[in-house]
Amino acid sequence: MHSRKINQIVPAVLFFFTLLACNLTGGSTSQPATEAGNGSPSSEPATAAVQPASPTEIVHLSMPGELPSGWDGEVIDRDTSLVAAERRVVGSENFALDLFERPFNADTMDTYYPAIDIVRARFYKDSPWEYATIKLSGPGVAGFDGVYGIEVDLDVNGRGDVLVLARQPGAQWSTDGVQVWTDTNHDVGGAHPLQADAPVAGDGYETLLFDAGVGADPDLAWARLSATEANVVEIAFKASLLYEDDSFTWGAWAMNPDAVQPGWFDLNDHFTHEQAGSPLIELAQFYPIKQLAGIDNTCRWSVGFTPTGSEPGICPVPATPTPILPGKITGVVFYDGVNGDLILDGASVRLMGVTVRARSGNCTSPGGLVTAGLTNTSGVYSLTVPPGTYCVDVNPDPAIGWSSKTPPQTVTVANGGTVNNVNFGYRSYLGMR
Repeated sequence: MHSRKINQIVPAVLFFFTLLACNLTGGSTSQPATEAGNGSPSSEPATAAVQPASPTEIVHLSMPGELPSGWDGEVIDRDTSLVAAERRVVGSENFALDLFERPFNADTMDTYYPAIDIVRARFYKDSPWEYATIKLSGPGVAGFDGVYGIEVDLDVNGRGDVLVLARQPGAQWSTDGVQVWTDTNHDVGGAHPLQADAPVAGDGYETLLFDAGVGADPDLAWARLSATEANVVEIAFKASLLYEDDSFTWGAWAMNPDAVQPGWFDLNDHFTHEQAGSPLIELAQFYPIKQLAGIDNTCRWSVGFTPTGSEPGICPVPATPTPILPGKITGVVFYDGVNGDLILDGASVRLMGVTVRARSGNCTSPGGLVTAGLTNTSGVYSLTVPPGTYCVDVNPDPAIGWSSKTPPQTVTVANGGTVNNVNFGYRSYLGMR
């Protein structure tokens, strides 16, 4: 896949901006380190490449338009609203693989947050813009007041490269509350991307490239609520952010504002399972949710290539269905009046115009008619059938004027296979008795 290129633009950004910035919850981008064991990372705070927005009005030169009609990738996620009253989730949570289904408060899990419960995410390419939509279970008490994000892995190696976050989007396209974070030192995921390595002393997404219009490109990223579909957040960013890369994997995030810590990614590297807790009742040793609460994400999907299922973080890839190919049953109908052994040989007389039929199932209890055909001038018939088991015989039984014939035969046809030599012979002609 493609090598990381995000760090190429950092010198240019640093040329314009200082290393301090505001994060989505306000104030400094620094994320204080605390003692190991209480659920917070022991690494130093993340640095930033953008300074706080100045009073000077930001001038926008371009903005995204309407999303294209077709999407380039879709992920379906669990709708926890169906079991939220039971203070639990069903599936979509695997702490060991950095998959979270935690739209609840900590400890008691008695408050469910529908506005951060992802049920579907889609990705769209429409140069010069890339779009993503995140469909939530529903609005919260204060509407869609969470932080919604798209994480992109350009190398398809499990380490995220770009994290676009949008806080509390409004009805119109806006850069307000939108941030773009990058990982220029390539330590997202620790030693084993997406796998739990806690504790890890990394700084995750440490570089704030864009903050509410402040950055080298004031039009880099935008967000809004969809005007055409309920409960959907739309995020747009310029394809140049991904260096016009046309093959990568992506996933969606939704979080309460106090859960947003770009410098902690991957989150299962900065909490042990015991510290993070679990929303799965069946994991009694970890249940309920503890220090890692109010967060939901999806598995990843591909853009620009067909996944094999081996890509880190990829959603389950459906098995390729085996095509159903028709098969054939062939044979000969003949008169065996010479030796009467009902074995086709050189002395047998081949019969033309005899009807041979195939019924479903075996001959101990045959089902309905599937197909029928006539023998040709050489006494040969050929029946085309789907793969399966059939009862094959001559119809009518016996053929007009003939008796003492080969009994019906049970035949199993493989997918695309042919069963030959399903022959039927007669010993005597009734008019010759």
